[in-house]
Amino acid sequence: MGEATIQELNNSQASNLPAVLCNALGLSLAMASLATAWPTGHIAWTVFMITWLAYFQHTWMTVFHGEAHYAVYKNKWQNIRGGTIIGTLLMVPFTAYRQVHIRHHAKMNMPDDFELWPYCDPQKSLRFRRIFVILDLLFGWWLGTYIYGRILFVHNSPIKDPKIRRRIIFEYLGIIVFWSAVLGLVAYFGAWMFFLKVYVIPAWLTGSFQAVRKLTEHLGLPAGDAMGGARTILNHSLMGRFVAYINFNIVAHGLHHLFPQMPHQNLDKAFETLESPPAEVVFTSYSRAMLDTARYLWNPGIGANISPIPENASV
Repeated sequence: MGEATIQELNNSQASNLPAVLCNALGLSLAMASLATAWPTGHIAWTVFMITWLAYFQHTWMTVFHGEAHYAVYKNKWQNIRGGTIIGTLLMVPFTAYRQVHIRHHAKMNMPDDFELWPYCDPQKSLRFRRIFVILDLLFGWWLGTYIYGRILFVHNSPIKDPKIRRRIIFEYLGIIVFWSAVLGLVAYFGAWMFFLKVYVIPAWLTGSFQAVRKLTEHLGLPAGDAMGGARTILNHSLMGRFVAYINFNIVAHGLHHLFPQMPHQNLDKAFETLESPPAEVVFTSYSRAMLDTARYLWNPGIGANISPIPENASV
């Protein structure tokens, strides 16, 4: 595999600040346009800006993901602070998300992969999963808060450390206080239509974008192999490279699971070191990966729900 090359790529880190600023700029422009109806309040422009805002809120969630890896900033506490702020806005406690995501990497596509529940849970029927995938695509914003929060509340929660549990509960309280204040201000100023246009509708659409991304990454794929269990998109066009960059190359998802701590700028180079990457889950565009995913929407399973888990499965 070229261990020396992989080690060099792991240690070669460029600044993530340009990608973070690009995401912040995309968010700011859309929110300013929707808030001021500039340059026009025409319905077509409003719909375009809502979609634009939803997409950049979705890319901002990849910043959240990077912070869960302590990988956006060099300082661990900068990642925690940034993740806590974003988690409050998303209504998902950062610590809960991190605990879920740690297990997603350790048990990818396996029954105790909380991030991919219920698709990887053999206790959930096909009918349940068919209904859930529809709700996931339509109401991913609300379901996402449940999926990441259930690790704390589910029976026999794997989080046993009382400090971690207290931290998550504290973050939930912070979320309640923050959003109570926001809704109070909206009610006081009677700004419900403004709030609907600038936040609620874009956030709802963002949840659907996030659900599509999650399903595109893993739906219909087996457990036991980092590359084989996640779709990897390597689009070398100018637009493809830009989209990958502002998404911290999360689209190269199999490579991310294979090299979880590798700087996102180096994942494409790491692909070149692989001796026999699984061609069936490597795509040259996101649209092709989505088409492949669509084959499994009627039978929405992952891991144990599509094939037996190998006894020596590891990621």
